[in-house]
Amino acid sequence: MLNAAVDYKKEYLDWLNANIDQHEIAANTYRITLPFLDRHNDMIDIYIQKQGSSFIITDDGNTISDLSFSGFDVFSSTKREQLLEQLLRSFSVDLGENDSLCITATKNDLPLKKHLLVQCIQKVDDMFYLAKSNVKSLFLEDVQTYLDDHDIRYVANISFVGKSKLPTMYDFVIPHSKQAPERNIKVVNSLSKNSARGIIFGWNDIRELRKPDSQLYVFLRDDEKKPDKDATAALQEYDITPVPWTGRSKIINKLIA
Repeated sequence: MLNAAVDYKKEYLDWLNANIDQHEIAANTYRITLPFLDRHNDMIDIYIQKQGSSFIITDDGNTISDLSFSGFDVFSSTKREQLLEQLLRSFSVDLGENDSLCITATKNDLPLKKHLLVQCIQKVDDMFYLAKSNVKSLFLEDVQTYLDDHDIRYVANISFVGKSKLPTMYDFVIPHSKQAPERNIKVVNSLSKNSARGIIFGWNDIRELRKPDSQLYVFLRDDEKKPDKDATAALQEYDITPVPWTGRSKIINKLIA
C-alpha cells in the first residue's frame, strides 16, 4: 500500500524542475530539454516559438526523422499511418512541416499542451518496436483483439485529468460494475525505468479522483525482449499490475467480470 505521509506529487514535480533545461536559441524561440528518455536513452527536446498571442510547440521533426533513420518508415504502410493518425488525435497533436509533431497553445494552456506533446512523442517513438520483421500485427491491436476475443467490454483512448491538472491517457478502460472495479489498461511496447516513472506518476495523479478500488494493468511486450526487471518491480510497488504478453492468460478472469 502507498505511504500517505509521502508527497509523491511533490517529489515528482521537484525532480522534473531540477532536470529541465531551457535555452533561447533564437528570438522568441526556446529549446526545452526534458528528463524523459527516448529509446536511445537520450533526453527529449521540444521547441516553443511565440507567434503573436499563441505558442507553437514542436519536436522539430526529430521523432519521425529518427524512426526513418533507424529503418522504420512510418508512412510505408496503411496500418502504420493509421496508428500514427490515431496517436496524434489522442493527444490533439498535428503533423506539421518536415513531419514535425506540433501543437498550438495559448498562455493559459501552455503547460497542458507541452505535457500532451511529450506523451505523444514517447508513443510515436515507441512505434520503432513494431519494425521487427516477425511482428505480425501492432501490439496495441493485439491487446484490443485479446479483449474482443474474450468479449470484454471497454472504452478506448480515455484521458483523465489528475490533481496536477495534467491529463493521463489510457489505451483502454473497462468500466466499474457491481461485480468488479474499474480497470484501466496501458499498452507499452518496451518498458524502461523512465517510462515506468511516468506511468507511476500518472496513476498516482489520478487514482484519488477515481473510485477507491480502481486498478491499473500495464500490458508489456515480452516475446522478443524481457521488460526491465527494476521497472516492472517499481510498478508493483505502486499497486500497478504488469502483464507480460506471454502471461496474459493468468489475468483474464480479473478483466472479464
